[in-house]
Amino acid sequence: MKNSNKLSSLLREMGLSELEAKVYIWLLENNRSTGYKIAMQIGKPVANTYKALRSLEKKGAVVCDESSNKTYFDTIPVEEFLNKIEKEFSSKREKIIMEVKKLDVQQDPMGIYELQSLELVYEKAIGMINTAENTLLIDCFPAPMKNIKKHLTKKRARDVAIYLKNYSGEDIDNVHQIKAVNTELSYTDLDGQWLVVLKDTVESLVAFFNKDGTELNHCVWIKDPFISFILFNGTAFEFNYTEVHDKVYNNEDNKIDKIKSINKDYLNIYKYMRTELKNILRRK
Repeated sequence: MKNSNKLSSLLREMGLSELEAKVYIWLLENNRSTGYKIAMQIGKPVANTYKALRSLEKKGAVVCDESSNKTYFDTIPVEEFLNKIEKEFSSKREKIIMEVKKLDVQQDPMGIYELQSLELVYEKAIGMINTAENTLLIDCFPAPMKNIKKHLTKKRARDVAIYLKNYSGEDIDNVHQIKAVNTELSYTDLDGQWLVVLKDTVESLVAFFNKDGTELNHCVWIKDPFISFILFNGTAFEFNYTEVHDKVYNNEDNKIDKIKSINKDYLNIYKYMRTELKNILRRK
């Protein structure tokens, strides 16, 4: 059997047991075979191998041919197997949501939480982008930008104000973009990349990835109005300062007018923050 540790791990994440994954991979590589031959080849008890094969059959990963005096097993195309799992998951997902709604529970956590799954980080970030009601502040390096870019749509930008500090150098349509260009330090010189999403002064996500952005090093999700307000407030002023600083030290004409124009673009954010601060201070 070829080196298939990665595939075996992925199959186990999809719900297969270790033996089921081993049997399935052997069948993928060798095609139609009897359970006895498979057991001999992988070095597992015959009874256990047949049990794994029957389980794989129920899960839709293999098919069984009993038309002759021997029972043969073979895999179905992996795309069909995965499609079956996806459909079953989608059906179960809807049923779970319906059952949870029947419980009449309030799912609105309050606090500071550490997220340890790369997929969950992006799910949370995209959810924040899609549910913001007033303003989004986003500070994003190139790798995570690939995962959230398509959600910064024209429609979303019509609904909320999106301010994006972008390190990739490319223009993102429909958002107020702060180009994070530092001639003394390139993001490629750093040991990691980050993603910061601040939603409506009430929710925050701060994530740090490895150098190429493929692994999550650390992430904190904050659902606390006071802490999120402080982060939102500091980031808004930092964005504003970054743009003003760029105009002060470049060689363009009419610097004063351009700086005034930049500051004007942030007036609605500052007005919004003052309103939200009053709301926070009024809370008991």
